[in-house]
Formats: sequence, C-alpha cells, structure tokens
Amino acid sequence: MSNLDRFKDTVIFEAQKEFYDERGRGARYRMTTVGVSFFKKAIEDLKDLNGVVSWLKDNGFAENIEMTEDNVSVTLRVKGCCLMNVREEFRNKGIEPLSCPIANVIMHSMELNGSMPPEILPIEFEGDTCKIRMAKIFTSDVVEEG
Repeated sequence: MSNLDRFKDTVIFEAQKEFYDERGRGARYRMTTVGVSFFKKAIEDLKDLNGVVSWLKDNGFAENIEMTEDNVSVTLRVKGCCLMNVREEFRNKGIEPLSCPIANVIMHSMELNGSMPPEILPIEFEGDTCKIRMAKIFTSDVVEEG
C-alpha cells in the first residue's frame, strides 16, 4: 500500500474516531449520508438498486455484496471492501465503524424507491466480510402483523 493510500485510510479512520469520541455510538445516526454525494455523481441511476450493487462490484468498491431482506431488516454482507484497512483500524481499537459508505448508498437507493429510511445497526465482522444490518422503520401496519 502506498503512503497516499495509508494517509487516506488514516484520515478516514481518525475523522470517524474523533466524532465517536465526542458523540459516542449515537454519532452513527449523523453519518448516514457519508459518501452518497460521491455516488450521486458517479452512478447514473441511483434508483436502480441492482444497478447500484453491480456498479459497486464492477468498479472495485467491493468483491461481493449480498443483500437479504425480511419484515424487520435488510442485511448486507459486503466482502472485500475497498475500506477494509479502515475497518481493521476500528477493529484493532475494539470499536465498531460508525459508517459504511456502501451501506449508505444502498440505503439512499432504497429511499429513492419509496422505502422508509432504514437505521444502520452495529456493523459486525465475519472474516473479510462486513455484516451490516439496517432496521426498517415501522408503520403501525407492520407492527400489527407480527
């Protein structure tokens, strides 16, 4: 890895860590749009969720992205992410990343399709894969079904 890449990864980590130190875990709810402005310029149709996932994989942002959905959540499994070094810095410090730009653009795409904005839950690590669950915001209809 070049010095420039190490510098970028360190700056991303330190910015999130400082925000975490100031606000705690609640800082995650202020970071749901991190990265979205980049993807708005780079991806032609953010409303096309499958197209967004394909673009992310085709352009090296992740090796693979799997998405599953149930009544209460959407779960992403992001393997081989371009921000793996940043994730490892968090892991080494024993804290979870506050934000995932890949999850953020997927949440944004879902919102463009009329979905209520999901809430990102703590990011879990499974080897070289991040497991990112996003809780759906409920309406009374959904709550009454359960």
